[in-house]
Amino acid sequence: MKQVRKKSADAAVNQMIMKAYRSQTELTWDRAEAMQPLCGFGRLSICCGDCYDGPCRVNPFAQAEQRTICGRDQTALAAGYFLRKVTDGAAGLVQLAAEFGASVSQDMWEAVVSPGDDMLASADGGERLAAAGRAAVQALAAIAEVKERMCGQAAPGVTGAGLGTLKAEMPNIVLHGHIAPQVVELLVQAAERSGTVNIVAMCGNELSGPRYLPALTNYQSQETPLLTGAVDLLVVGAQCVMPAAVSLAKRLNVPVVKARDVRDDQAAAQLVAMAQEAFRCRNGRKTYIPAASAAVQAGYTAKSSAAVAANLVKGYGQGIVRGAIYLGGCGQLAATQDAAIVRLAQDLLADGYLLVTAGCAGVALAKAGLCRPDAAEGEALRQVLPPGVPAVLTVGSCHDAGEFLRLAGVLQASGLPVTAVMPEVTHGKVLATAVGFAGQGIVTFLGLGEAMEVSGLHGEERLLPLADLRQLPQALAEVAAAK
Repeated sequence: MKQVRKKSADAAVNQMIMKAYRSQTELTWDRAEAMQPLCGFGRLSICCGDCYDGPCRVNPFAQAEQRTICGRDQTALAAGYFLRKVTDGAAGLVQLAAEFGASVSQDMWEAVVSPGDDMLASADGGERLAAAGRAAVQALAAIAEVKERMCGQAAPGVTGAGLGTLKAEMPNIVLHGHIAPQVVELLVQAAERSGTVNIVAMCGNELSGPRYLPALTNYQSQETPLLTGAVDLLVVGAQCVMPAAVSLAKRLNVPVVKARDVRDDQAAAQLVAMAQEAFRCRNGRKTYIPAASAAVQAGYTAKSSAAVAANLVKGYGQGIVRGAIYLGGCGQLAATQDAAIVRLAQDLLADGYLLVTAGCAGVALAKAGLCRPDAAEGEALRQVLPPGVPAVLTVGSCHDAGEFLRLAGVLQASGLPVTAVMPEVTHGKVLATAVGFAGQGIVTFLGLGEAMEVSGLHGEERLLPLADLRQLPQALAEVAAAK
């Protein structure tokens, strides 16, 4: 393993990467290195394996235009791939809404069904893209409504972020992936009844109200908590869980249970007992938990942020606040984990932008200490923010992005510029969310660069490719000038 320190900006994660190296444990970074060089056709989305006459790919540098066996050019190939990823992501959000107990309409399901044999899909790609974006927005709104019915209007709470939120002296249950809040509540209540059990989360339920579970880490480093030796039970949801994490857990004799099997108090109590037994079995076995953790103020909603919105609008009129920006995304293994999103957040705060964040991008900012009222960054914003409110508002997991849409509606109605930036995208849910944001009138920048350019599907003026983050300040200025 080369250049270990360049894998992540999170010192705790780097410690676990070194531990993995010493124990010859393969992690995501190792597999990514083994895959190099990546297929250039695939990176540009100009190859296709939809049928068994292929696979086909077209050469963008050929003298004469190339087409696949069925007659698609590079634009149609890239557009079809982009549309499929967005549709898949919207389907993921609709599925989550249904699992969370929301009423999902037939129209929502129809908008996210894209048969693979529909070879003319890219011909009306713009219309299909808009439909998938609307379905994503409806799903996000439905999830927000379900949580509001369950939890009421919970006030923001304080929790933690980082591998240091694991506890050496008690059983640790890790909730991994997107899990219905009803299941989370069953497990938390069972843990409270049992006494000392620590429940933490990653890639789906972290920092989300009303329980505000600590965030262990984000997507790329989801295997590293297992290497601490302190995880006693892994409860997995249906999305954002790498097969490698489950395989590593089984190799390390960590029990793995599917969240969908937790249907009542009795099942939750059995899982807590399982974690306690695993803890007793590891008693005396060496664990290593990095000390790094950061305090996080989490769980902001549009209603709990009413005073924030009013002060922002006032600060905008005074020239103190330049706007509000949603920072999202998954991170990408090709870059140093957390580095770009944290640096971008620091620059935007210095420029006078309030930030709203969620999901793995939000976890990166939380681990960096940006989601707390006393953070060094955002000094200018503190002139207008209510006391005790950080300049980076985290609304929870990426499936909680509907809260940003609610807040954005209030801010836009008051004339405040609102944009979204997702610099590092891995999964379709983020793409679908971005398309949904754009459909709601929010200019949204996606860090897909050339692949998005080739597709031609960014013709919608509010969904824009961003190949280089250095272009963002100028792009934001142009958005503000166009208001």
